[in-house]
Amino acid sequence: MLDYLRKTDSDVEMIEIAHKIVAEKSDLYTPIMMEKMKKGVEKRLPDISEEEKERIIYKAIYDWWVFGAHIDEVIYYGLYEKTSKEKEEYMLENMRIRYINHLNSGGGKEMRQLLQDKYMLYKKLEPYYKRDVIEIHSMDDFDIFSQFVAKHPIFVIKPADFYYGIGVHKANLVEYGNDVKVAMESILNEGLDIKSKNPLRESKMVLEEVIEQDERLTALHCESVNAVRATAVRGKDGKIHIFHPWIKCGINGGFVASAALNGFDAEIDSETGIVISDGYQENGNIYKVHPNSGITIKGFQIPKWNELIQFVDEIMAELPQYGYIGWDLALTPQGWCVMEGNYSGEFIFQLINGKGYKKEFEDIIGWKFEKEYWWMEKKGFN
Repeated sequence: MLDYLRKTDSDVEMIEIAHKIVAEKSDLYTPIMMEKMKKGVEKRLPDISEEEKERIIYKAIYDWWVFGAHIDEVIYYGLYEKTSKEKEEYMLENMRIRYINHLNSGGGKEMRQLLQDKYMLYKKLEPYYKRDVIEIHSMDDFDIFSQFVAKHPIFVIKPADFYYGIGVHKANLVEYGNDVKVAMESILNEGLDIKSKNPLRESKMVLEEVIEQDERLTALHCESVNAVRATAVRGKDGKIHIFHPWIKCGINGGFVASAALNGFDAEIDSETGIVISDGYQENGNIYKVHPNSGITIKGFQIPKWNELIQFVDEIMAELPQYGYIGWDLALTPQGWCVMEGNYSGEFIFQLINGKGYKKEFEDIIGWKFEKEYWWMEKKGFN
């Protein structure tokens, strides 16, 4: 299978190989899939020519099979302009999963589910969330829902197992005319709509008490919870390393602080808690100063950083079978709390710094994926 694959820096050769892949994998690269890829390129690069769109799409197909890159990574890392040697230095989506599966293999067959299912992780680590959280599946959960909204008429809605902050929003019972039944039916319908568009996902919904954020982080942008992504890696030395953390900050009134949506990310020094970069969005925008609060991003001190390091050690001790978790942590007046855990959190600092960090990651964990291509250990591809 795909015995014509090879690493090359020639655009002509990459595109020729990609055309062969599309022909061989016509069940995967259907007209619908190709159009979806085109729209993805147009969304991120709206001003390029049709010829350039096609070039990027086919180079993205090549990079997916050779380096494991998702098309979004191809664009926001600028892989379509990088050499093979430079691409090999990046930890890209499909290759990253190989490493994470290795580190989390102690979790067994359900190792992903615990971190992908927001409510399941909450039940496992409830004391570390420091807020009320419920899950609703159907109107059979009406009593649970009505008790929750009576206590928390303003609350956060999240799809139970989605990602990138998609579908997350803050709600107020007033928006539903203070009618608890109407509110619940509407929220359940949100879940059904998400599942209809993403059949592999669940329709159940998670509701959370709004996090009361420490005023020092609220100062950055008061409408969002400006969380820290603390990627915990269990190293070959047996210690927990916080690998290139970053702050996720909202802008322009956006509730969700995500560089892929309404916010930016900025890297934090893992030892001092000081922000060491400007704010970056996946669309290429860079912020030296927060556009709303006027606070300079680089040099901002994350409060209670030593407490965050200790907090990560504590929650990882609760999950000794895991060697990699991307924690989103919020600082409250009562200390750090878990927003959620991520099984395969991205290496967004590669976007911020314009280079790959695969070798550094391998040195920490003392392991390297040895097969030539990432898919050689993925069932169903050969």
